[in-house]
Amino acid sequence: MNLIQDTHQELKGFTILVVEDNELNQMVAKGLLEYNGASVAIANHGKEALEILRNEKMDCVLMDIQMPVMDGLEATQMIRANAQWADLLIIAVTANADHQYKDLCRSVGMNDFLTKPINPELLVNTLLKWLVPKQDSKARIDGSN
Repeated sequence: MNLIQDTHQELKGFTILVVEDNELNQMVAKGLLEYNGASVAIANHGKEALEILRNEKMDCVLMDIQMPVMDGLEATQMIRANAQWADLLIIAVTANADHQYKDLCRSVGMNDFLTKPINPELLVNTLLKWLVPKQDSKARIDGSN
């Protein structure tokens, strides 16, 4: 009997890409997101994230900033340069919390900003602030035809 299954499904139906080079941080983020009902894909750096986005539909990207191969700022600029991903939700996830850094993240097109270590409640609340429930977006699309 699993009582948790029905009580933490706030993110059910959403697919989230976690772009993070640290394996422990990947596992923590994946666990928190799946616990709350989301489907999760993992990319180890920005270049890998772009490949995944080319092949899979994502509702949100949680983007680490400092990574090898391609950092989160460059990856976000490349995502925003593609009209197909212009409205994709991108949330910075970084240990650097100063205001200039937050401004830099927003200047490249990130929608929001979370600091590490991740606060589980803040993570879910931030995602819910931005993500539109699936049935609402479908109703809007159907209603506009």
